[in-house]
Amino acid sequence: MRRVLDIDLDAFVYGSEDGRGRDDPRLDAEVHPPWDLPKVLSFLRCNCRLSGPLPGFAIEHHGDLFFRWRDAIDRGLLVPPFRVTHVDAHADLGTGDCGFDYLLTELLREPPHNRHSPRAGDDGLADGNYLAFAIANRWIGELTYVIGGRYEDFMDYPWEPGDLLPHVFEDFDLSTRTIRLPTLAPPNLREDLGSTDRLRPLALEPPVPFDWSLWHEYEATEPFDLICLARSPSYTPEAADAVYDEIRSRFIDENAIARVTRPPSGGGLRG
Repeated sequence: MRRVLDIDLDAFVYGSEDGRGRDDPRLDAEVHPPWDLPKVLSFLRCNCRLSGPLPGFAIEHHGDLFFRWRDAIDRGLLVPPFRVTHVDAHADLGTGDCGFDYLLTELLREPPHNRHSPRAGDDGLADGNYLAFAIANRWIGELTYVIGGRYEDFMDYPWEPGDLLPHVFEDFDLSTRTIRLPTLAPPNLREDLGSTDRLRPLALEPPVPFDWSLWHEYEATEPFDLICLARSPSYTPEAADAVYDEIRSRFIDENAIARVTRPPSGGGLRG
């Protein structure tokens, strides 16, 4: 399997929130209503070319997907490097927190075969940076960010995501649309987050082509092999659970995964 559709339920909620923890309460549906189910199904069928169930995972928290992918790779179900289409209200490539520091200044100093069991939690792998950790393991060969979770779906001016840090891009430049994780020397990263002028990578990871589009602009060019769905409860209202359940029942065959993979044996996120 080499083509992965990775969905966060918050892509199908109007208006996104940032910086929430796993223990935070569900969003207020009066402020952040979920999409109507027909709109969600139309997107999945027409834009993503889903016609029926695929092998996949349905999880609560998005960061735990790292460990599901690791397990599927260990069992030979998922073959790196695979292509990921990430349908979400957030890029999940890191936002400059302590886990971001750990990734770029500690984990990348390890050889690739020693990166598959990273520290997890607020100071390591988390829901908002797990894709960067998967890239650090050289699992992802191409990444597409399909942005949902917005009130303004259609805009008549150039637009780019606001949650991408240049630190993970080729030449520290988002316009390259190429992720190239740098190994950086501590302790300078924290003070240099506002600028990349003084950063001098000790090494660079292989390039990963990256692209983005708003949800209504996206059209899959090939069918997917694997589908993953995260509820992300602190980023979604309870009213969105019906959408989660429908996607899970219509498009995810969890038994197909269970027949060839085992549950994660540890190393999941705390909290």
